[in-house]
Amino acid sequence: MAKLEGIYSALLTPFCEDEIIDRQAIGPLVDFQVRLGVDGVYVGGSSGEAMLQSLDERAACLADVADAARGRLKLIAHVGTIATRDALQLSEHAAKAGYQAISAIPPFYYDFSRSEVMAHYRALANASSLPLIVYNFPARTSGFTLPELVELLAYPNIIGIKHTSSDMFQLECIRHAVPDALVYNGYDEMCLAGFAMGAQGAIGTTYNFMGDVFVALRTAVAKGRIEEARKLQTMANRVIQMLIKVGVMPGSKALLDIMGVNCGPSRRPFRKTEPSDIAALREAIAPVLTWREESAGWT
Repeated sequence: MAKLEGIYSALLTPFCEDEIIDRQAIGPLVDFQVRLGVDGVYVGGSSGEAMLQSLDERAACLADVADAARGRLKLIAHVGTIATRDALQLSEHAAKAGYQAISAIPPFYYDFSRSEVMAHYRALANASSLPLIVYNFPARTSGFTLPELVELLAYPNIIGIKHTSSDMFQLECIRHAVPDALVYNGYDEMCLAGFAMGAQGAIGTTYNFMGDVFVALRTAVAKGRIEEARKLQTMANRVIQMLIKVGVMPGSKALLDIMGVNCGPSRRPFRKTEPSDIAALREAIAPVLTWREESAGWT
């Protein structure tokens, strides 16, 4: 499991103007992740607009990203769906494509019972040849209690959790209760807090375009340079504040476009960015670009 630790971009999905997936743009996007120095990519999650895609589209994206990565990045496939059979189908595609692990958000929309949700994860863990990472996202699903997470993490083939929650107390409790579990911090704006409370990795949307900032942050924490890590988190958070204002998905793609990586628009109902949004994003990202040039010699 230690091999799966680190910084993972929650990979975006490029679209053409007609909202068809731009499969030709996946390679350059993956190349950019390699250049940023992230450890891996988390494919087919919220940031990838997976819930706006068909199962066939999601399966094709999993294969295209794996082909583009060519062993240069670690790969985690998000296979979460409402229906268990669909998640099982996507997990098979991930295994065939060469992913190292799968992850899944709990079944949502319907008011599934706790026993139904737990049975969903057990079925996925039983059927998959890949280790499973539970996706705890209380803002979008019912979330989990600590005893439920401990129960899941004790189940064979369930190795960790993506903790997209501001509850750092729960994160620390998970690390204490199941010390062998792999815990990823989910909220980008709280990455430093997650590492401080024991997370061994982080998965985030903004890592698509400033993953190098979070790689540096993780290194600073590991070496005890907390003030440096705090400054990096603050720099990133100023960008995140602007993203929240203009829209995280279309804004993230606009920032990649500013950096020369074309990801097109987001699929509707996400809105398109306006010229005023682009100007605001350019101003917000400027300190990151300056830091990048000074610290890594990028041009």
